[in-house]
Amino acid sequence: MPVPATTEPRQRPLLPPVLTGAPALLWLWVLPMVLLLALNLQGYALIEGNMNDAQRRDAYLLGAAGVLNIVAGLGLFFAARRQRESSWWGLPAVVVQAAYLWMAMSFMDNVVPPSVMQWIYPPQRYFYNQFAFAMLPLFWGLTRLACSKPQAAGRRSLLWSVGFALLAPVLLYGFFMILRRGNGWGEVGSVLLAIMVIVLGVLMFVGVIRGLAMGLRSLRAGQGTAERIAILVFALAMPLGGLLLNRSIPFPNDFQAWEVYALTVANAAVLLIASWQHERRPGLSLGLLCVTLPFTLYFFVVFLPFLPLSILGVIVMGAGFLVLTPTVLLVLHLSLLAKARRGFGARQWVTGALCFLLLPSFFTARGLADKAALNAALDHVYAPVLGESAITYQASRVNLKRALANHRSYKNGIYYPLLSDYYAWLVFDHLVLPDDKLARLETTFFGEPGTSENRDLVRSHRGDIFGGSRNSNRDRNRMPRAVPPSQMVTVTDLKLAVKPAAGEATTVTLALTLKNMDRADAEYIKKLPLPAGVFVSGFRLHINGEAVPGRITEKKTALWVYTMIRDSERRDPGLLFYNAPDELELRVFPVVASVPSIVEIDFLVPSALANPDELGRTFDPAVVLSRIENLLTPRISHDERGTVLAGGLSRLSLPATKREPYLHVIVDRSAANGFDGDIKGALQALRTKLPSAEIKRVTLANYEIKASDAGAPTLDALPLRGGFLADLVLAQAIRQHRDLDLDGAKANGPAGRPIFVILGKQAKALVVDDLKLTSEWADLLPRLEIYTAGAAGEWSTVVAPPEVDVPLLRLGDSMRPVVEGRPVRFTAAGNEARPEYWDMTAKHWRNIPGSPLSSVGETWSRAVGLQLAQQDYSREPGRADTALKTLVAESRESGVMLASTSYIVVENSAQWRMLDVAERQKLEQNAALSFKETPAPTWVWLSAGFGLWLAFRRWLKRWRMRAQC
Repeated sequence: MPVPATTEPRQRPLLPPVLTGAPALLWLWVLPMVLLLALNLQGYALIEGNMNDAQRRDAYLLGAAGVLNIVAGLGLFFAARRQRESSWWGLPAVVVQAAYLWMAMSFMDNVVPPSVMQWIYPPQRYFYNQFAFAMLPLFWGLTRLACSKPQAAGRRSLLWSVGFALLAPVLLYGFFMILRRGNGWGEVGSVLLAIMVIVLGVLMFVGVIRGLAMGLRSLRAGQGTAERIAILVFALAMPLGGLLLNRSIPFPNDFQAWEVYALTVANAAVLLIASWQHERRPGLSLGLLCVTLPFTLYFFVVFLPFLPLSILGVIVMGAGFLVLTPTVLLVLHLSLLAKARRGFGARQWVTGALCFLLLPSFFTARGLADKAALNAALDHVYAPVLGESAITYQASRVNLKRALANHRSYKNGIYYPLLSDYYAWLVFDHLVLPDDKLARLETTFFGEPGTSENRDLVRSHRGDIFGGSRNSNRDRNRMPRAVPPSQMVTVTDLKLAVKPAAGEATTVTLALTLKNMDRADAEYIKKLPLPAGVFVSGFRLHINGEAVPGRITEKKTALWVYTMIRDSERRDPGLLFYNAPDELELRVFPVVASVPSIVEIDFLVPSALANPDELGRTFDPAVVLSRIENLLTPRISHDERGTVLAGGLSRLSLPATKREPYLHVIVDRSAANGFDGDIKGALQALRTKLPSAEIKRVTLANYEIKASDAGAPTLDALPLRGGFLADLVLAQAIRQHRDLDLDGAKANGPAGRPIFVILGKQAKALVVDDLKLTSEWADLLPRLEIYTAGAAGEWSTVVAPPEVDVPLLRLGDSMRPVVEGRPVRFTAAGNEARPEYWDMTAKHWRNIPGSPLSSVGETWSRAVGLQLAQQDYSREPGRADTALKTLVAESRESGVMLASTSYIVVENSAQWRMLDVAERQKLEQNAALSFKETPAPTWVWLSAGFGLWLAFRRWLKRWRMRAQC
């Protein structure tokens, strides 16, 4: 007898074949667990050095559980291929994943040592990895169970499903109240509560999914009006309700941005149009559904790890069902997509795939455009190549303005899980552009900085219901504000050792014994003067009685790692780095009370020292280095980058040289303070103000630099726009002084020295500490004299040191002043050439008196060559022949520390591995970027939510103790 037509809809499966076939086990169970196992192995390799034997054993057990999880999925896949499809395939997925997650939660304190939780491998990362991947097969298993037995999907089954969804939280709340009245029932009550949360949460989820699936199947069989009502409810009303609730409860993150609201409304509109046009234009319906499917999938993936918390959300705040909204929306979206795809072939599916990629491609393309524009701006400001006459910005200011606005919004705005991390990786490889540098780029190219305040139209500024503030990405990247440690440390012993190095050089080793004069752990910080021509060639820190050798690492990486260890772990890092070309800084932490710390530093000295007695007896390492400087004799080294004279120059007693000054006028052409008056009249006023100095050069500058004719300057060559880069234009001017005066002069006498006058609308002061690039050229101009002048004739002194003249040397056609504490570097000259000094009395050049100057061997000469390469990089970071990565590699190979590197010692292998990872990350990106001061953005809700039952156990224990009292 034929089956009546009225029963056909009840026998139709509630799920599409793609979710019911055996292959679903591979890509919804096996693949996610393989990825999770790989992530766990990666984390284990990072922190294994901090684990004890018991923690390693538990890590192996968790890894074995992951392998068994994969084997279970493969076993069920092969079993499913040999038998008919069964609805009970979902049960093993639920049981296995629940058991695995229970084990992962129980083992968290064991497999993630406390010493690595703060910065190397935070617990939120561990929690998220486990739940994000294990919840996918768990979700599939629950969905299979919920949608079993389609032949029973009648009205009674629908009522039972809705009843499960509503009754489960009521039962859990009742059980909670029984526990409370019964003083918690001890440990048994805690375990039972955890079991009830899981069981009743599963029942609620099964009821919701089954009821939704049956409802959607009825809608497909019915009229279009009911389907569109469902779209308005599930795709518009519930998501908007969830977003409105998110204004007060930022769970799992704050999604209050106009783009989210706009995409929510657009997605609902697309679903309505697809439903309306399904019969008449099925191709259009399929394309539209594919375009917004990534939006629906994104929120489903974001909320998937938090589905177990939905039943707790219903009890605590009555709105936990909104946690299920992304799941409901995905089921609805896929249902419409399954309806639209019927009858289509391969061409339509290719079109659908292209439509699906539109949103991800747009987001990626915008990120890459931001990266290109921001990197171009960073290179222009922080890694320039100084030319002789002009520096121009080659990229588009329109693209840069959009990129800066996007990045400002990203830093000010909410944190989008996954998307924000993807943007941070795509644009900066998880480094950050600090606020001060972002503001400087905005001021440089557009005249004023942006604001750090989030001004989104839908942004809620009231905080959340828990009294907390709404954190932006800026807040997520701040350093943990640890209390600064005490610095009450003294040196109780200083041992000196000398041994011959290659050639006539000597290695001097300082061994400092540090004593803590306080009760708490203290930090030793000491600034050390470094004589010109002396190099750091070794560093060791004694840990547990063993001298651990330091490793040369990129400087910013080492500083970040040292700070994170000091403020997070309180372990044993030691750090040595350059503050300036003639100053080192030594840091050691912790110096433990009653336990002396020993640190050793090796110095390569270009003189033959017979024994330590030559340096005297002292406990101050700075005094030792000063005495070394007094024992040095002048040495000369020839390199392809130049000729260097270093060591003992003060002992030559050369006469000072008085040099005639000249004016280099820099005309400010910025939008805010640009000079736009009578340039010839202003220059005449400057001649009157400084009659002893002629105007030799005129330069126009804002964020670009262009030279102008000093005799007849014109302002039209550079329009008023952007900001004024004082550091860049001054560095450029000193480079011109080197190339045109010190190296290019044909006169027999000493070259003149420039006085810089910045001419603007007003005589605005400059902050000398901001002239970092200019300071790298200080050895060429010991008397840096800068003034600012306004259009009305006002005058301001930026820096005007006392008139103290220094000796002037010449080698071939290259002149250089002698600056205290700095080596003298000439343009490359032949090995036979000898330096001369200017004799003011005789008015001609004389040979430097004393014995012939010579190098002290290959080791010292190589160190000098590395220092020249470092100086070239510091002065012009954008030069093609110098690169930070190359400098770090050569410094590490030679053992000679440079200004871009540092010596660091850490305590264990996990910290060494993190140091290597961070350094590779830093060297592959723009040097102006900084590290995130804390680890990757944390999903605090996740660890806190799944730790809720543990907190409840502690609360019950305290409650019972009070009740007994």
